[in-house]
Amino acid sequence: MPKNVRTQPAYVPEGDAEKMNQPSLLYPGQLGIRFTITQPGPLYGVPGAEQYRDKTYQIVKTDSTMAVSPYKGAVAWWADQANYSTTTDPTKLGRGRVAGVYQFAITKGNFGTIQVQGPATVKFVDVPTAEPSAAGLIAIPSATAAKADCLGAGTAATYPALGRTTSVRDPASEAIVDLELPEVP
Repeated sequence: MPKNVRTQPAYVPEGDAEKMNQPSLLYPGQLGIRFTITQPGPLYGVPGAEQYRDKTYQIVKTDSTMAVSPYKGAVAWWADQANYSTTTDPTKLGRGRVAGVYQFAITKGNFGTIQVQGPATVKFVDVPTAEPSAAGLIAIPSATAAKADCLGAGTAATYPALGRTTSVRDPASEAIVDLELPEVP
């Protein structure tokens, strides 16, 4: 019987889904579940693009053999989808097998989370096809390990979209993307 990945409670040892980096899971049955939180905002001042918004995460295991370690904004692909194993290598199962986006530096072989829906920091290639902007351009997985590309308005995506851009690219080649990755069993 397949497990329901949406109704189980999630135990995150650090209390912050974006900082989970564990060598083992306290409850192994949590591997693969998705959970949604509302990103907190500042007590004072203007909230950022990700604050007060819902963000959905999935608990995964990182591939211990990948060449590029996960970092904030790194694109994740499935290394073994049946076992919820992810990698930063787009060639492991193919560029179209995008899983989500890491929001923390996770040790290779450890358990952590990938973000699959909601506003997220995403790292782009140095020279994207189109410059990310607040115009809602399509963000797709690139052929470069751990990075995304951006398509111009009116361009058809040749790979599954990560989501749409909501900000311009900063000097670190990062932009905010509203992720819209489907739930794939």
